[in-house]
Amino acid sequence: MRRELRSLPDKDIEKAVIRALGGEPGFHLGDSLPKDQTVRSWIRALENIERIEDDTDEDYVEYVRQLRAVPVAAVELIVRWHRYDPVKAIKAARVIGGGRWSVEKLREQEKKARASSTSQVFGKQYAHKLGAQVQSWVASQLDPDFKQVDDRQHRRAPADILFARESDPERLTAVLIFGPYTDPAEYSSRESAFLTTVVGLAAYCEQVIAIVPSDEPFYWQWLYDHKLKGANIAFYGVRRWSEDFNPVKIRRPTPPLLGR
Repeated sequence: MRRELRSLPDKDIEKAVIRALGGEPGFHLGDSLPKDQTVRSWIRALENIERIEDDTDEDYVEYVRQLRAVPVAAVELIVRWHRYDPVKAIKAARVIGGGRWSVEKLREQEKKARASSTSQVFGKQYAHKLGAQVQSWVASQLDPDFKQVDDRQHRRAPADILFARESDPERLTAVLIFGPYTDPAEYSSRESAFLTTVVGLAAYCEQVIAIVPSDEPFYWQWLYDHKLKGANIAFYGVRRWSEDFNPVKIRRPTPPLLGR
């Protein structure tokens, strides 16, 4: 058994766990049990796969499920990749799950992706800080009846942070954070997609709070251009990379607005 375990990560994760628990025919528990560290690595890998599954659109989740039958080392690489570039990580999961890459090839590709995304990783650290600040601030602004909920309870809501009323869990407040991106050009290229998500959430949420990197009114301009009122939408500007967290509510201007 230990010889088999030492051959990991060339074994199917789930089958290896079953073997370790004595669930495979002909296997007997005893001195050949795997080390605790090995079992923990299997369990951690499966937990990470399930976490990524929860965060993945149904159209692509099958690629993540395939990770249950790849080497443990490959799962660890996909998990690392997913932290800074989820889209490319899912693409890599599809390739490794389809048997088209070896673990070494995956390791090389993840290393290249990480090297080219150094600034994004830095940005991710700031994003975590910003997310915590936004969560605390929004909680202080809402009616006490609102409590933060695990977004997996409301998988239909693509929000960064989600609150539901205790008195009526179907009444939601969704919070969306635009960015942060290290490249300013990203805001222009992703603005329409972000605002489309804001509008989509507003269709069934009691209110939507959008945290944006400027306190200028052009977010309202986009809504007006698309003949949308956004009565239950609030935009708050937070300056990018500012050390001070000071959200400024962007007042709803009277249309028509001037162009940027």
